[in-house]
Amino acid sequence: MRELSLHILDLIENAIRAGASTVAVSVHEDLEDDLLEIGVEDNGSGLSVTPEQAVDPYYTTKRGKRTGLGLSLFKASAEQAGGGLAIEKSALGGVAVRAWMQLEHVDRRPLGDLATTLSSIVCTNPGLDVWCRISSTVGRAEVRASDVAKALRADDCHGLAIARRFSEELSAGLAVLKGEGRFPATRGEGRAGGRLLPESKRRMEAMTEQQSCCCATTDKTSEEELLRRLDEVIAEYREKPGALIPVLQMAQAIFGYLPEEALKRISLGLNKPYSEVAGVVGFYSFFSTEPRGKHTIRVCLGTACYVRGGKQVLEALQHKLGIDVGGTTADRMFSLEVARCFGACGLAPAIMIDDDVHQRVKPARIQAILDQYTANEVVGAK
Repeated sequence: MRELSLHILDLIENAIRAGASTVAVSVHEDLEDDLLEIGVEDNGSGLSVTPEQAVDPYYTTKRGKRTGLGLSLFKASAEQAGGGLAIEKSALGGVAVRAWMQLEHVDRRPLGDLATTLSSIVCTNPGLDVWCRISSTVGRAEVRASDVAKALRADDCHGLAIARRFSEELSAGLAVLKGEGRFPATRGEGRAGGRLLPESKRRMEAMTEQQSCCCATTDKTSEEELLRRLDEVIAEYREKPGALIPVLQMAQAIFGYLPEEALKRISLGLNKPYSEVAGVVGFYSFFSTEPRGKHTIRVCLGTACYVRGGKQVLEALQHKLGIDVGGTTADRMFSLEVARCFGACGLAPAIMIDDDVHQRVKPARIQAILDQYTANEVVGAK
């Protein structure tokens, strides 16, 4: 049976492909009206098709795949439990998906390990601010990745530490949702009356400024040390249901990608066939079996950017970097991707390098733009 948390994972993957920097997940249980509501919204580029087309099981934005966006499966799960699904414009600027269903319906699927699912997303996407709001008739809580990162000591602000603290706080909130406990002791300001409150509307600089100490590995870290970290993750998740995807995400955070040796170790450690592990990696587009660069370049090929020279910009980048779309330079400095829209159509063509948007880009400017990032690396190394 597919847990509801995996539907949420599908929606977050869609948001990441749409260029979102913030994803808000909400879960509400109404015990009196026998209702479960789940919402996922983002500040990405939004839908390029109608809601009806988006729930088509064969519509997809995954290159080379026709597996859909997962919306049709989520819609079917909700309808089987006496509910439905709606797709709307999000107040954040992107897409909002809301599903509702009977809480005690015989066909309602379990929520699953939401804390593990979301914490693994937090760990592997340092540029994504995941914001989870949970509530019921017995309590409510909010946990936000950027708030967690801000509260950690600078020397402890790395991907796994942020993910673990996020998971702890969300698990505490979920326990209250079930009436099984109370929120943990106050961690500084930001909590009142036993209820976790958002501390402030911080932007993701709290995490991106620390990105160099987050998940991705460096050349100075030995392979033995990386495998030791992976073994710790496998041991931590081995007995948990649905452990494969979180372990894969943590592994990608440790190595920066998913090498074959890591996949074999996960297969053995979780006692799963290698074909199953490799199949999951091939299905979800946020997994990569190729090394990723320190800086990710995304070229917009939406209509406005394409018409105003986006294709020529992409070709210039491919020539300068010596790689194709989806590739990474030999020095692991840059990875090259394409995207649909950054919301800067009036200043097309546009590209993004990490979180920086470069507008009205001309092929002749490509080298100067790249030099900004390589120069920073030289300065940082001194």
